[in-house]
Parts: sequence; C-alpha cells; structure tokens
Amino acid sequence: MLAKVIALATIIDDIYDAYGSYDEHMCFTEALERWDVSAIDELPPYMKSCYLAILGVYAEMEEELAKRGESYRVDYAKNEVISI
Repeated sequence: MLAKVIALATIIDDIYDAYGSYDEHMCFTEALERWDVSAIDELPPYMKSCYLAILGVYAEMEEELAKRGESYRVDYAKNEVISI
C-alpha cells in the first residue's frame, strides 16, 4: 500500500511540475480538497485517471485499515495529500 501512495505522490508532483496550466492545477487542487468523485467532471482528461487512482488507493487503504479498526488513520493521510 505504501508503494502505491509513494507512486501517486510522484505522479502528483509531476503533474504540478511538468504539465498543465495554472487553471488546471487549481482545478486539481480543488478536486483534491473536495475528495469527491463528482469533482472529476471539472478536470482535464489527463488528470482524471490520476484523480480516480488517488481516490481508489485511499478507499482501498480505508477498507484494509477498517478490518483492524484503524480506518480513522486514512483521514490523516488524506489531509496530508491535500496539504501537498
């Protein structure tokens, strides 16, 4: 799971460093802050797959941690992604 999160962090960093305009970056940031799949409609096509992957990995993480009664930890991880 940690490897997936690190890979996504690298992709997010690349999106901000190498791709898109300021407006596209703002849309992506706002989508991350909302953390809702409905925000995907506002993103350019190349960001949609990354956004869906982020939501999917964190949903998977929440399911795994819920089995141990530790799903609350995902909220901390989400807040860190948003703060990036």
